[in-house]
Amino acid sequence: MKNPYILILLIFISCAQKAQEKEETVIKAQDAVTASTDAPKEIAPKGFKECINAIEIKSIPLIEATNFDSFIDEDDHRNVDDNALKLEKIYPEFNKEGYHYRAVNCYRLELSKRFYSVVVTILKGDNEMESVLINYDLNGALIDSKVVSYDEIAEGQSRIESKIEEKKLTINNIFWIDEKKVETTSFLVKANGKIKAVSQEEILIDRVIQQLNLDKQKIKEEFVVSKVQPHNPNETIVVIPEVAGEDDEHLFELNSYIVLVDNTTQKITHTYFESAKTNGWVSDAIILSEISIDTAPYIVTQDTRAFGIRVFYYSMSQPNPYSNKTISLFIKSGETLKEVLHYDVENYGGEWDTQCEGSSTNIKNILIMSEEKTNQYFDIVVKSNITQSKTYIDKNGECNEESKTTSETRVLQFNGTEYVKK
Repeated sequence: MKNPYILILLIFISCAQKAQEKEETVIKAQDAVTASTDAPKEIAPKGFKECINAIEIKSIPLIEATNFDSFIDEDDHRNVDDNALKLEKIYPEFNKEGYHYRAVNCYRLELSKRFYSVVVTILKGDNEMESVLINYDLNGALIDSKVVSYDEIAEGQSRIESKIEEKKLTINNIFWIDEKKVETTSFLVKANGKIKAVSQEEILIDRVIQQLNLDKQKIKEEFVVSKVQPHNPNETIVVIPEVAGEDDEHLFELNSYIVLVDNTTQKITHTYFESAKTNGWVSDAIILSEISIDTAPYIVTQDTRAFGIRVFYYSMSQPNPYSNKTISLFIKSGETLKEVLHYDVENYGGEWDTQCEGSSTNIKNILIMSEEKTNQYFDIVVKSNITQSKTYIDKNGECNEESKTTSETRVLQFNGTEYVKK
Protein backbone atom coordinates (compact mmCIF):
# COMPACT_ATOMS: atom_id res chain seq x y z
CA MET A 1 0.00 0.00 0.00
CA LYS A 2 2.95 2.38 0.46
CA ASN A 3 4.08 2.37 -3.15
CA PRO A 4 1.08 4.33 -4.54
CA TYR A 5 1.62 7.08 -1.93
CA ILE A 6 5.32 7.29 -2.77
CA LEU A 7 4.46 7.61 -6.48
CA ILE A 8 1.96 10.46 -5.81
CA LEU A 9 4.56 12.28 -3.66
CA LEU A 10 7.18 12.07 -6.40
CA ILE A 11 4.73 13.45 -9.00
CA PHE A 12 3.81 16.39 -6.68
CA ILE A 13 7.48 17.29 -6.08
CA SER A 14 8.23 17.17 -9.83
CA CYS A 15 5.30 19.52 -10.66
CA ALA A 16 6.34 21.96 -7.94
CA GLN A 17 9.92 22.11 -9.29
CA LYS A 18 8.66 22.82 -12.83
CA ALA A 19 6.35 25.59 -11.58
CA GLN A 20 9.23 27.21 -9.69
CA GLU A 21 11.48 27.04 -12.77
CA LYS A 22 8.73 28.66 -14.89
CA GLU A 23 8.24 31.43 -12.32
CA GLU A 24 12.00 32.13 -12.23
CA THR A 25 12.06 32.26 -16.03
CA VAL A 26 9.22 34.87 -16.07
CA ILE A 27 10.95 36.99 -13.40
CA LYS A 28 14.24 36.93 -15.32
CA ALA A 29 12.42 38.02 -18.51
CA GLN A 30 10.72 40.90 -16.68
CA ASP A 31 14.07 41.96 -15.21
CA ALA A 32 15.59 41.93 -18.69
CA VAL A 33 12.80 44.16 -20.06
CA THR A 34 13.17 46.56 -17.14
CA ALA A 35 16.93 46.65 -17.54
CA SER A 36 16.67 47.31 -21.27
CA THR A 37 14.25 50.20 -20.59
CA ASP A 38 16.08 51.83 -17.66
CA ALA A 39 19.72 51.22 -18.49
CA PRO A 40 21.35 53.72 -20.88
CA LYS A 41 22.08 52.21 -24.26
CA GLU A 42 25.70 51.93 -25.14
CA ILE A 43 26.78 54.28 -27.92
CA ALA A 44 30.01 53.73 -29.74
CA PRO A 45 32.22 56.78 -29.21
CA LYS A 46 32.58 59.03 -32.27
CA GLY A 47 33.76 62.50 -33.20
CA PHE A 48 31.73 65.69 -33.06
CA LYS A 49 31.38 66.08 -36.83
CA GLU A 50 30.23 62.49 -37.23
CA CYS A 51 27.72 62.97 -34.43
CA ILE A 52 26.39 66.24 -35.87
CA ASN A 53 26.00 64.81 -39.37
CA ALA A 54 23.93 61.92 -38.01
CA ILE A 55 21.37 64.15 -36.22
CA GLU A 56 18.00 64.80 -37.84
CA ILE A 57 17.46 68.38 -39.08
CA LYS A 58 14.16 70.16 -38.42
CA SER A 59 12.97 73.26 -40.27
CA ILE A 60 12.41 76.65 -38.63
CA PRO A 61 10.47 78.45 -37.32
CA LEU A 62 9.18 75.83 -34.89
CA ILE A 63 7.50 75.57 -31.51
CA GLU A 64 9.58 73.65 -28.96
CA ALA A 65 7.16 72.21 -26.38
CA THR A 66 8.69 68.80 -25.58
CA ASN A 67 7.18 67.26 -22.42
CA PHE A 68 6.58 63.91 -20.75
CA ASP A 69 3.67 63.21 -23.12
CA SER A 70 6.19 63.30 -25.99
CA PHE A 71 7.75 60.03 -24.75
CA ILE A 72 4.87 57.58 -24.42
CA ASP A 73 6.15 55.01 -26.93
CA GLU A 74 9.54 53.29 -26.83
CA ASP A 75 10.31 54.63 -30.32
CA ASP A 76 10.09 58.19 -28.97
CA HIS A 77 13.53 57.76 -27.39
CA ARG A 78 16.64 58.35 -29.48
CA ASN A 79 20.30 57.53 -28.95
CA VAL A 80 22.20 60.67 -27.98
CA ASP A 81 25.99 60.85 -27.80
CA ASP A 82 26.36 62.95 -24.66
CA ASN A 83 30.16 62.82 -24.87
CA ALA A 84 30.36 64.18 -28.41
CA LEU A 85 27.82 66.90 -27.54
CA LYS A 86 29.72 67.80 -24.35
CA LEU A 87 26.58 67.72 -22.20
CA GLU A 88 28.63 67.44 -19.01
CA LYS A 89 29.90 71.00 -19.61
CA ILE A 90 26.32 72.26 -19.58
CA TYR A 91 25.15 69.88 -16.84
CA PRO A 92 28.08 69.28 -14.42
CA GLU A 93 26.00 66.62 -12.58
CA PHE A 94 25.27 64.69 -15.79
CA ASN A 95 27.50 61.72 -14.96
CA LYS A 96 27.44 62.02 -11.16
CA GLU A 97 25.95 59.20 -9.14
CA GLY A 98 22.50 59.85 -7.75
CA TYR A 99 21.39 62.51 -10.25
CA HIS A 100 20.23 60.07 -12.95
CA TYR A 101 20.47 62.47 -15.93
CA ARG A 102 19.77 60.96 -19.37
CA ALA A 103 19.70 62.49 -22.84
CA VAL A 104 16.67 60.97 -24.56
CA ASN A 105 16.34 62.90 -27.84
CA CYS A 106 17.95 65.54 -30.03
CA TYR A 107 17.59 67.32 -33.35
CA ARG A 108 19.46 69.96 -35.33
CA LEU A 109 18.43 73.41 -36.52
CA GLU A 110 20.14 75.35 -39.31
CA LEU A 111 20.27 78.78 -37.68
CA SER A 112 23.55 79.76 -39.34
CA LYS A 113 26.35 78.47 -41.53
CA ARG A 114 28.84 79.88 -39.01
CA PHE A 115 27.89 77.50 -36.18
CA TYR A 116 25.91 74.34 -35.40
CA SER A 117 22.67 74.37 -33.39
CA VAL A 118 21.32 71.28 -31.58
CA VAL A 119 18.28 70.88 -29.31
CA VAL A 120 18.82 68.10 -26.76
CA THR A 121 16.12 66.76 -24.40
CA ILE A 122 17.37 65.80 -20.94
CA LEU A 123 15.61 63.74 -18.27
CA LYS A 124 16.67 65.09 -14.87
CA GLY A 125 15.78 62.26 -12.54
CA ASP A 126 12.27 60.85 -12.85
CA ASN A 127 10.18 64.01 -12.49
CA GLU A 128 11.86 66.71 -14.61
CA MET A 129 12.54 67.07 -18.30
CA GLU A 130 13.99 69.96 -20.28
CA SER A 131 15.21 70.69 -23.78
CA VAL A 132 18.22 72.93 -24.28
CA LEU A 133 19.31 74.76 -27.43
CA ILE A 134 23.10 74.47 -27.76
CA ASN A 135 25.27 76.36 -30.24
CA TYR A 136 28.71 74.96 -31.16
CA ASP A 137 31.40 76.45 -33.35
CA LEU A 138 32.38 74.52 -36.47
CA ASN A 139 35.04 72.62 -34.50
CA GLY A 140 32.61 71.49 -31.80
CA ALA A 141 33.47 73.97 -29.06
CA LEU A 142 30.53 75.18 -26.98
CA ILE A 143 29.42 78.76 -27.73
CA ASP A 144 26.22 79.20 -25.74
CA SER A 145 23.03 77.42 -24.60
CA LYS A 146 19.50 78.20 -23.47
CA VAL A 147 16.68 76.06 -22.03
CA VAL A 148 13.81 76.22 -24.52
CA SER A 149 11.31 73.79 -22.98
CA TYR A 150 10.65 72.33 -19.53
CA ASP A 151 8.15 69.97 -17.92
CA GLU A 152 7.78 68.47 -14.44
CA ILE A 153 5.35 65.92 -13.07
CA ALA A 154 5.97 66.27 -9.32
CA GLU A 155 3.95 69.46 -8.79
CA GLY A 156 2.67 70.02 -12.32
CA GLN A 157 2.73 73.80 -11.83
CA SER A 158 5.30 75.00 -14.37
CA ARG A 159 6.32 74.55 -17.98
CA ILE A 160 8.43 76.27 -20.60
CA GLU A 161 7.60 76.48 -24.29
CA SER A 162 9.46 78.42 -26.99
CA LYS A 163 9.25 79.65 -30.53
CA ILE A 164 12.60 79.23 -32.27
CA GLU A 165 13.34 81.41 -35.30
CA GLU A 166 16.53 81.96 -37.29
CA LYS A 167 17.79 84.84 -35.15
CA LYS A 168 15.31 84.97 -32.31
CA LEU A 169 13.97 82.95 -29.37
CA THR A 170 10.63 83.77 -27.76
CA ILE A 171 10.38 81.86 -24.46
CA ASN A 172 7.14 81.49 -22.51
CA ASN A 173 7.43 80.55 -18.82
CA ILE A 174 4.04 79.12 -17.85
CA PHE A 175 2.87 78.83 -14.22
CA TRP A 176 -0.29 77.41 -12.69
CA ILE A 177 -0.98 78.47 -9.10
CA ASP A 178 -4.43 80.03 -8.74
CA GLU A 179 -4.66 80.59 -12.48
CA LYS A 180 -2.47 80.28 -15.55
CA LYS A 181 0.23 82.94 -15.84
CA VAL A 182 2.63 83.40 -18.76
CA GLU A 183 5.88 85.40 -18.65
CA THR A 184 7.44 86.00 -22.06
CA THR A 185 11.10 86.83 -22.65
CA SER A 186 12.92 87.30 -25.94
CA PHE A 187 16.49 86.50 -26.96
CA LEU A 188 18.54 87.25 -30.05
CA VAL A 189 20.78 84.61 -31.58
CA LYS A 190 23.76 86.72 -32.59
CA ALA A 191 25.90 86.15 -35.67
CA ASN A 192 28.63 84.62 -33.45
CA GLY A 193 26.21 82.10 -31.90
CA LYS A 194 25.82 83.91 -28.57
CA ILE A 195 22.28 84.04 -27.18
CA LYS A 196 21.50 87.49 -25.79
CA ALA A 197 18.43 88.68 -23.91
CA VAL A 198 16.74 91.55 -25.71
CA SER A 199 14.99 94.54 -24.20
CA GLN A 200 11.60 95.84 -25.25
CA GLU A 201 13.45 98.67 -26.99
CA GLU A 202 15.42 96.18 -29.10
CA ILE A 203 12.25 94.27 -29.95
CA LEU A 204 10.62 97.51 -31.07
CA ILE A 205 13.61 98.42 -33.25
CA ASP A 206 13.58 94.95 -34.79
CA ARG A 207 9.88 95.37 -35.66
CA VAL A 208 10.63 98.75 -37.25
CA ILE A 209 13.37 97.25 -39.45
CA GLN A 210 10.95 94.52 -40.55
CA GLN A 211 8.22 97.04 -41.40
CA LEU A 212 10.67 99.13 -43.42
CA ASN A 213 11.63 95.92 -45.26
CA LEU A 214 15.33 96.59 -44.68
CA ASP A 215 18.19 94.09 -44.75
CA LYS A 216 19.42 93.90 -41.16
CA GLN A 217 22.94 93.19 -42.40
CA LYS A 218 22.99 96.69 -43.94
CA ILE A 219 21.98 98.50 -40.75
CA LYS A 220 24.74 100.47 -39.00
CA GLU A 221 23.78 99.15 -35.56
CA GLU A 222 26.05 101.45 -33.53
CA PHE A 223 24.08 104.47 -34.81
CA VAL A 224 20.57 103.06 -34.27
CA VAL A 225 18.85 105.14 -31.56
CA SER A 226 15.37 105.40 -30.08
CA LYS A 227 13.67 107.56 -27.47
CA VAL A 228 10.16 107.75 -26.02
CA GLN A 229 8.47 111.10 -26.50
CA PRO A 230 8.38 112.76 -23.04
CA HIS A 231 5.03 114.43 -23.74
CA ASN A 232 3.53 111.23 -25.26
CA PRO A 233 4.73 108.00 -23.52
CA ASN A 234 2.91 105.88 -26.15
CA GLU A 235 5.11 107.18 -28.96
CA THR A 236 8.76 106.39 -29.70
CA ILE A 237 11.17 108.08 -32.09
CA VAL A 238 13.42 105.58 -33.90
CA VAL A 239 16.39 106.38 -36.15
CA ILE A 240 17.61 103.63 -38.51
CA PRO A 241 20.82 104.37 -40.48
CA GLU A 242 21.11 102.14 -43.56
CA VAL A 243 24.51 101.65 -45.21
CA ALA A 244 24.42 103.03 -48.76
CA GLY A 245 28.15 102.47 -49.31
CA GLU A 246 31.03 101.32 -47.13
CA ASP A 247 34.77 100.88 -47.64
CA ASP A 248 35.93 100.36 -44.05
CA GLU A 249 35.12 101.25 -40.45
CA HIS A 250 35.35 105.03 -40.96
CA LEU A 251 34.47 105.34 -44.67
CA PHE A 252 30.74 104.96 -45.22
CA GLU A 253 27.56 106.66 -46.37
CA LEU A 254 24.21 106.26 -44.61
CA ASN A 255 20.63 106.62 -45.77
CA SER A 256 18.44 107.96 -42.95
CA TYR A 257 15.13 106.49 -41.81
CA ILE A 258 13.44 108.47 -39.04
CA VAL A 259 10.09 107.12 -37.81
CA LEU A 260 7.49 107.47 -35.10
CA VAL A 261 6.12 104.24 -33.63
CA ASP A 262 2.96 103.49 -31.66
CA ASN A 263 4.25 101.62 -28.57
CA THR A 264 1.01 99.67 -28.13
CA THR A 265 0.75 98.26 -31.65
CA GLN A 266 4.48 98.60 -32.49
CA LYS A 267 3.37 99.97 -35.87
CA ILE A 268 5.09 102.84 -37.68
CA THR A 269 2.80 105.87 -37.82
CA HIS A 270 5.06 108.47 -39.50
CA THR A 271 8.15 108.06 -41.70
CA TYR A 272 10.93 110.24 -43.06
CA PHE A 273 13.58 109.04 -45.53
CA GLU A 274 16.57 110.83 -47.01
CA SER A 275 19.40 109.32 -49.01
CA ALA A 276 23.09 109.69 -48.23
CA LYS A 277 23.38 111.94 -51.30
CA THR A 278 21.61 114.81 -49.54
CA ASN A 279 21.43 114.14 -45.78
CA GLY A 280 25.14 114.65 -45.05
CA TRP A 281 25.41 111.34 -43.17
CA VAL A 282 28.81 110.60 -44.69
CA SER A 283 31.96 109.54 -42.87
CA ASP A 284 35.36 109.98 -44.56
CA ALA A 285 38.18 112.32 -43.55
CA ILE A 286 35.54 113.97 -41.37
CA ILE A 287 34.27 111.11 -39.19
CA LEU A 288 30.57 110.68 -38.39
CA SER A 289 30.79 109.84 -34.69
CA GLU A 290 27.34 110.01 -33.09
CA ILE A 291 23.61 110.32 -33.82
CA SER A 292 21.25 111.31 -30.98
CA ILE A 293 17.62 112.32 -30.42
CA ASP A 294 16.74 115.70 -28.88
CA THR A 295 13.27 115.90 -27.28
CA ALA A 296 13.52 119.41 -25.84
CA PRO A 297 10.22 121.34 -26.11
CA TYR A 298 10.58 122.80 -29.60
CA ILE A 299 7.03 124.24 -29.79
CA VAL A 300 6.89 125.51 -33.38
CA THR A 301 3.13 126.27 -33.45
CA GLN A 302 0.44 126.47 -30.82
CA ASP A 303 -0.43 122.80 -31.45
CA THR A 304 2.81 121.43 -32.96
CA ARG A 305 5.88 120.17 -31.16
CA ALA A 306 9.02 119.28 -33.10
CA PHE A 307 11.82 116.92 -32.11
CA GLY A 308 15.47 117.05 -33.09
CA ILE A 309 18.07 114.70 -34.53
CA ARG A 310 21.65 115.69 -33.72
CA VAL A 311 24.64 114.42 -35.70
CA PHE A 312 28.24 114.85 -34.55
CA TYR A 313 31.35 114.87 -36.79
CA TYR A 314 35.04 115.35 -36.08
CA SER A 315 38.43 115.22 -37.76
CA MET A 316 41.47 113.31 -36.48
CA SER A 317 43.85 115.78 -38.10
CA GLN A 318 46.22 117.31 -35.54
CA PRO A 319 47.38 120.28 -37.68
CA ASN A 320 43.77 121.09 -38.62
CA PRO A 321 41.42 120.01 -35.79
CA TYR A 322 37.73 120.19 -36.64
CA SER A 323 34.37 119.19 -35.16
CA ASN A 324 30.77 119.93 -36.02
CA LYS A 325 27.34 119.14 -34.59
CA THR A 326 24.11 119.68 -36.50
CA ILE A 327 20.45 119.56 -35.52
CA SER A 328 17.46 118.80 -37.72
CA LEU A 329 13.93 119.52 -36.46
CA PHE A 330 11.00 117.35 -37.59
CA ILE A 331 7.23 117.71 -37.30
CA LYS A 332 4.32 115.44 -38.23
CA SER A 333 2.78 116.02 -41.65
CA GLY A 334 0.01 113.57 -42.52
CA GLU A 335 1.57 110.09 -42.32
CA THR A 336 5.10 111.41 -42.87
CA LEU A 337 7.62 113.56 -41.03
CA LYS A 338 8.73 116.91 -42.40
CA GLU A 339 12.14 118.48 -41.79
CA VAL A 340 11.66 122.17 -40.94
CA LEU A 341 15.20 123.08 -39.83
CA HIS A 342 18.78 121.97 -40.43
CA TYR A 343 21.33 124.01 -38.51
CA ASP A 344 24.83 123.89 -37.04
CA VAL A 345 24.71 123.99 -33.23
CA GLU A 346 28.47 123.58 -32.75
CA ASN A 347 31.45 124.38 -34.95
CA TYR A 348 35.09 124.11 -34.02
CA GLY A 349 38.09 124.57 -36.32
CA GLY A 350 41.68 125.67 -36.17
CA GLU A 351 45.28 125.42 -37.29
CA TRP A 352 48.15 124.22 -35.08
CA ASP A 353 51.81 123.45 -35.60
CA THR A 354 51.37 120.39 -33.30
CA GLN A 355 53.84 121.95 -30.84
CA CYS A 356 52.42 125.21 -29.52
CA GLU A 357 51.55 127.89 -32.04
CA GLY A 358 48.07 127.91 -33.48
CA SER A 359 44.60 129.44 -33.50
CA SER A 360 41.03 128.15 -33.27
CA THR A 361 37.42 129.29 -33.31
CA ASN A 362 34.71 127.52 -31.31
CA ILE A 363 31.04 128.43 -31.94
CA LYS A 364 28.20 127.09 -29.78
CA ASN A 365 24.62 127.94 -30.70
CA ILE A 366 21.57 127.67 -28.43
CA LEU A 367 18.08 127.55 -29.98
CA ILE A 368 15.32 129.38 -28.09
CA MET A 369 11.68 129.38 -29.18
CA SER A 370 10.35 132.94 -29.51
CA GLU A 371 6.83 134.25 -28.91
CA GLU A 372 6.99 136.08 -32.24
CA LYS A 373 5.44 134.34 -35.26
CA THR A 374 6.10 134.24 -38.97
CA ASN A 375 3.62 132.35 -41.19
CA GLN A 376 1.91 131.00 -38.04
CA TYR A 377 5.19 129.45 -36.80
CA PHE A 378 7.10 130.73 -33.78
CA ASP A 379 10.44 132.29 -34.65
CA ILE A 380 13.61 130.66 -33.33
CA VAL A 381 16.20 132.85 -31.63
CA VAL A 382 19.79 131.62 -31.99
CA LYS A 383 22.21 132.77 -29.32
CA SER A 384 25.85 132.16 -30.23
CA ASN A 385 28.90 132.06 -27.99
CA ILE A 386 32.04 132.48 -30.09
CA THR A 387 35.39 131.71 -28.51
CA GLN A 388 38.56 132.60 -30.42
CA SER A 389 41.79 131.21 -29.03
CA LYS A 390 45.45 131.70 -29.91
CA THR A 391 48.48 129.83 -28.60
CA TYR A 392 51.98 131.24 -28.94
CA ILE A 393 55.50 131.07 -27.52
CA ASP A 394 56.13 134.03 -25.21
CA LYS A 395 59.41 135.87 -24.62
CA ASN A 396 60.36 133.31 -21.97
CA GLY A 397 60.03 130.46 -24.44
CA GLU A 398 56.86 129.11 -22.80
CA CYS A 399 53.63 128.21 -24.57
CA ASN A 400 50.79 130.58 -23.63
CA GLU A 401 47.16 130.94 -24.70
CA GLU A 402 44.86 133.92 -25.19
CA SER A 403 41.09 133.55 -25.58
CA LYS A 404 38.29 135.96 -26.33
CA THR A 405 34.55 135.17 -26.17
CA THR A 406 31.86 137.20 -27.89
CA SER A 407 28.11 136.73 -28.29
CA GLU A 408 25.76 137.08 -31.25
CA THR A 409 22.01 136.75 -31.67
CA ARG A 410 20.09 136.01 -34.85
CA VAL A 411 16.53 135.03 -35.67
CA LEU A 412 15.28 132.16 -37.82
CA GLN A 413 11.84 132.53 -39.41
CA PHE A 414 9.54 130.01 -41.10
CA ASN A 415 9.14 130.76 -44.81
CA GLY A 416 6.25 128.35 -45.34
CA THR A 417 8.54 125.35 -45.87
CA GLU A 418 11.45 125.61 -43.45
CA TYR A 419 13.25 127.91 -41.04
CA VAL A 420 15.74 130.34 -42.62
CA LYS A 421 17.78 133.30 -41.37
CA LYS A 422 15.80 136.52 -41.09
